[in-house]
This record gives sequence, structure tokens and C-alpha cells, in this order.
Amino acid sequence: MKLGTTSWLTGENFLDNARLVEGRVDFVELLVYTWDRDMRAKVVSWLDALAGLDLEYTLHLPTDAAAGAWEAARFFAESGFPLLNMTLHPLPGWRDLAWPALVSVENLIDQVEFHPRFTFDLTHSLLGRPLPDHYLPHIVELHLSGFDGRNDHLPLDDATLQRALPYLQEDRLVCFEIFDLDEALGAVDKVRGAASPPA
Repeated sequence: MKLGTTSWLTGENFLDNARLVEGRVDFVELLVYTWDRDMRAKVVSWLDALAGLDLEYTLHLPTDAAAGAWEAARFFAESGFPLLNMTLHPLPGWRDLAWPALVSVENLIDQVEFHPRFTFDLTHSLLGRPLPDHYLPHIVELHLSGFDGRNDHLPLDDATLQRALPYLQEDRLVCFEIFDLDEALGAVDKVRGAASPPA
């Protein structure tokens, strides 16, 4: 099991955020919220330095439009930058595009669409539509945060951690989508403790 945080802990700068968690996590999820000329230039300026850190990476593709998400996916696939996974929201028209093999589709609160590679956001499921059992073998990445019955992306609470335990499998990526440095690293430590066998 590899544990990671989102790249948005103290703002959008991938490199600044990655440096903050290097040595504490296995990977960083690069949160590409849109794909335009400005964002592409920023990403290009960060990639070489990111590759030099002792970290691996996943990618959260843009959530504003399928075409932009596809352009970003194509850019990363052609760049040679090493990634473990690319997470895609099932945006309108996404099925009409040819995605790189590394793409996995994420469940949203009100939308669950099948794909052979799947990113399971536990709190999206708790807030909305549950994940059908036949999706479970297809999960490659788990997104995890705290949940209070109405909101997610909160600090990881014990009740949500207990619900996550069945999904904490050896071959799985676990990304904490908690947008605060201390809370995200606290969740990493909590899951490491819960997943480790007692001494």
C-alpha cells in the first residue's frame, strides 16, 4: 500500500507542496484543476524538479471539461513523466475520447460509471451513491478524507477510518484528499498505524 497526499496543501504550487511531504509519504497527487496555457506553463516549470524528489506521483485530471482533461492526460502521457495513476471524473463526453491506459475513473457523489480501472472516493460514496460490489476488484486508488455526515475533505476521523479499513489493501494507492498539511500528514500516520500489525 502506498500512501499519498494531494498537491494542494498550501496553495497550487506542486513543487512547494511536494517538498513539504517528501520523506513522509510515498506519492503526491498532482491536482490539475484546469488545463489552459497558464496551467500548462506552470506544470512544465515544475516537472523536472518534481522528478528529482524522492517521491512518486499520481495525477488528478481537470474537472471542468472532458476535452481539457484529455489534453492534460495526453500531455503527461507524452511527457515521459512517471505516474502511478491518472484519476478522471466522469465528465460529459468522457466516453467519446481515447484515454491513456493509466486513466482510472472516479465515483462522484451522484454519479458512478464503470471503468476497468477505478478510483474509489469513500466519502463520495458515503454522501451519495454506494459503489456496486462488482466494482471492487477494479479499484486501483482510494481517495480518503474525514466525513461528518454532510461534508467530506475533512480531517480523517476514526469512524471514517474504520469504514476505510476493508479497502486498505497491499496493492492499493491511498490518497488523502485533505487540503491542510498537518491534517493530511496526521491522516497518513493514522492509517499507517491502523494498517500495521501489532508488535
